[in-house]
Amino acid sequence: MMEDPKKPVDKSTSTRFLKYSGMATQMLGTILAFTWGGYKLDEWQQNKVPVWTLVLSLVSIAASLYLLIRSFTKQ
Repeated sequence: MMEDPKKPVDKSTSTRFLKYSGMATQMLGTILAFTWGGYKLDEWQQNKVPVWTLVLSLVSIAASLYLLIRSFTKQ
């Protein structure tokens, strides 16, 4: 069965998909950037225990979750 080509497309579904996929990409990018920065700091300081990697990755996760929750409560 083919859909009627004259039927309007529900733009709210595609808009929500783009919004949430953009939020997921932003979260992933933030977490990866902070973790990579922590890794490079540990490498530069020659730490045996990856302190900066752990700290910055946890901070980035907390910040991403904070921004996610804040964006949901605005709606």
